[in-house]
Amino acid sequence: MKLSSKNLESRLDTIYDAIIVGGGMGGLSAAIYLARYGLTCLIVEKGRGRSLWMQDVRNYVGLDPETPGRDVLNQSTKQAIEWGADHLRGYVEDVTDEGETFAVKVKVGRKDSTYPVFHSKYLIAASGIMDNLPKTDDMQNVYDYAGYTLHVCMICDGYDMWDQKAVLIAGTEGQINAAFVMNWFTPYISVLTHGLVEVSDEMKAKLASFGYPLYEQKIAKFHGENHKLNGVELEDGTMVEATTGLVNMGSVYHNHYLKDIEGLAWNGENLETNDMCKTSHDRIFALGDLKQGLNQVSVAVADGTLAATQIWRNTRRAAEPRKWEENIVA
Repeated sequence: MKLSSKNLESRLDTIYDAIIVGGGMGGLSAAIYLARYGLTCLIVEKGRGRSLWMQDVRNYVGLDPETPGRDVLNQSTKQAIEWGADHLRGYVEDVTDEGETFAVKVKVGRKDSTYPVFHSKYLIAASGIMDNLPKTDDMQNVYDYAGYTLHVCMICDGYDMWDQKAVLIAGTEGQINAAFVMNWFTPYISVLTHGLVEVSDEMKAKLASFGYPLYEQKIAKFHGENHKLNGVELEDGTMVEATTGLVNMGSVYHNHYLKDIEGLAWNGENLETNDMCKTSHDRIFALGDLKQGLNQVSVAVADGTLAATQIWRNTRRAAEPRKWEENIVA
């Protein structure tokens, strides 16, 4: 059922088998499997996640390469609800481990917000990350190219940069090293630091040895037409020719609601999990970008399948087996 501030009270006494924090590719995969296993689940989706910014899903089996991420999300959300999952647009503020259940506090509504608390036996963390983009005076200009010809994932979109003139936008000196991986796809790389990095002489020499120009001024504007990049204008008026680019400025992890839960093993901002995506807490699972591993849609979808299946196995093993009572001899 699609929940909102108007009907969510009908679920406040429900103890879900699982609450899924995040309605991206991994979270929706988990919800679809849980619903088809006959388990109850609630998806809490804050909106505008990483998958929504994918303008073309070019590397997923069976999809037209021009399928936008939002279409996949919309269809998968519809499937999950039709098979019995609940879906709520909201922001998870806090999760409390109550022993046998979790209490999940959700902010609903930007204005006149309410803070209902839902309960579940298991928690699936699928809230993902959001890539940092260069901050300019006109962020709409950045959004006009981000996800189109200005990419954030080399693994996803390196092929689409093949032998093109590209910019690499880095936020730290360490992130500049992506140039020496990116050159598998194109050697025509200009490195931009957006005024954020004091580049060492050693790094400058390394870039020069590969022939990669370095520009340390702030970015003023991206130029192009119909989301197709043709250059980057810097603050001093310099124009850097480019038909594509990679933003490598790190990410924000949406994992704040897990920080106070005892017993979770972290590796940086990523949760450590086993082969079935279970964390070091027996009733918490982590999917996709929140766990250690490859940040890919295909991986997140598989993670959702694994987590849901393990929860079903745990639930099934603890339940009484179903019998065909009519055929049982007294």
